[in-house]
Amino acid sequence: MTQQEILVRALQLGERIDLKGLEREDAFSSTPLAFRTSGEGIVILFKSGAAVFINMTPVEEEELIRGLAARIIAPLTERETETVRLLVRPGEDELLASTGALQIKSADHDRLLLVAEALAMSVTLAFDERRIALAFDGVAAVAHTLQQGNLPASPLATLLIQIGQALALQQRLAGRVDLDEKPDVLWDHPELERFWVRLVDEYDLPQRGRAIARKLEVIREAADTITDLMATRTSHRLEWYIIALIGLEIALSLYDIFVR
Repeated sequence: MTQQEILVRALQLGERIDLKGLEREDAFSSTPLAFRTSGEGIVILFKSGAAVFINMTPVEEEELIRGLAARIIAPLTERETETVRLLVRPGEDELLASTGALQIKSADHDRLLLVAEALAMSVTLAFDERRIALAFDGVAAVAHTLQQGNLPASPLATLLIQIGQALALQQRLAGRVDLDEKPDVLWDHPELERFWVRLVDEYDLPQRGRAIARKLEVIREAADTITDLMATRTSHRLEWYIIALIGLEIALSLYDIFVR
């Protein structure tokens, strides 16, 4: 039997892609939105901001991305990317080939959708990992200051902005990729469950998802700690202000009594 080779590339284009109104009669999947192009390529779009291109040239990809520009929320200047070569070998097991390519039995729509799902999750996780790393740097700097026995020297407004950004990041990422939710394809084709498990393991999706969840928890706890410390510092300042005012009032009273 002849062997076929297919190139698949996933890109994280932005924070999200607005897919409302993009429904097509020729689409072979609505969630994610997947359709064939006039050049025999395949495009698969995800709400998470990822797009997967199959058998398309970089020029064709960029042309389609330009057409989506108005629908890409918070487009990225530096896109995350993931590429894999699919070796179609009918009758053989589906596994990672020694060449680093992914060996599959058939290039049917269902298998291609599952490959696209895995790649889309991978680039989305990579995008989130990069953002969390930046937030983590800020948390590490604050932790170092606290280890020295000092409160952060940054102005309160700056710290509140950092806390707000961390909490907003947690909120955005919470519903981005649900690794416990199966792709819709598996509900209609449970026989592909084993293939999906192999894809998930190949790209370490559960481990990466758990790592992100742990870091988000640390960021949330750090935000709570910083908020409490700043509130305590503000409370102490207010107490000294009150003591100072009381002292001033006593001094004025004594002045009235002994001088006047």
